[in-house]
Amino acid sequence: MVNAIKQEKNNILFVRLIGSIEETVNFDELLGPAPSEMEINCKEIPRINSVGVKAWIKYFQNCHKKGTVLRFTECSIAIVEQINLISNFTCGGSVESIFLPFSCSSCKSELIALYKTADLKKLQLKLPEFKCTKCSNPANFDDILEEYLAFLIR
Repeated sequence: MVNAIKQEKNNILFVRLIGSIEETVNFDELLGPAPSEMEINCKEIPRINSVGVKAWIKYFQNCHKKGTVLRFTECSIAIVEQINLISNFTCGGSVESIFLPFSCSSCKSELIALYKTADLKKLQLKLPEFKCTKCSNPANFDDILEEYLAFLIR
């Protein structure tokens, strides 16, 4: 079940989505009518199923059709996977930042790191060294980079 924390500031609706997006989601009730501008923080979305994806696309496409400027920030790994799988998942919105998975072979930790998509594009999709936050040794990207960042190339 997903919840939303909403705050309006300078005519921008800031939304923080928290929880799994599944069958019970009703974005119209959860987020309300399409504002002129919306920033959606997706950091706390661990999972989205196929029914949730349909509801997501229906709501955000409707917002886009009404002229809403959409920005997605702090996209969780689950959201990045959907962005890569479904070409219109962002419904005309921009992806501002994403989490990337890392693992440390020294201490066996699983880590995530936040990157701005603009910075990743400037680096030509080459990741800077990321050190483990627990043991300070270099951590390795824990996926296939070209596939994980494919949406930035499209």
